[in-house]
Amino acid sequence: MHDKFAYFFKSFSHNSRNRILRLLAENHEMTVDNLGRHMQINPSTVSRHLNTLKMQGVVKMRVEAPAHYYSLNKNTIEANFKEFMKFLYFEDPKDNKL
Repeated sequence: MHDKFAYFFKSFSHNSRNRILRLLAENHEMTVDNLGRHMQINPSTVSRHLNTLKMQGVVKMRVEAPAHYYSLNKNTIEANFKEFMKFLYFEDPKDNKL
């Protein structure tokens, strides 16, 4: 359980990833190239950060060949924060009072 939280919150620990999250929140869905242009960084760097976020379920991807579109996975983000709050207050994670 603790490792899950560590990896989830570590995915927010880089400024570029936080910028990506903010851009996705503002634009709902973007490609790697769009994100790279907005952030003025190499698309391969954007892809690396998106992979970190995707591994933790923070972002989701859909393919519309040839482009890959990324968006926030709000359900996973909210569920993980709720579960973490329950962990802090020693509540049973299966009890959905939050």
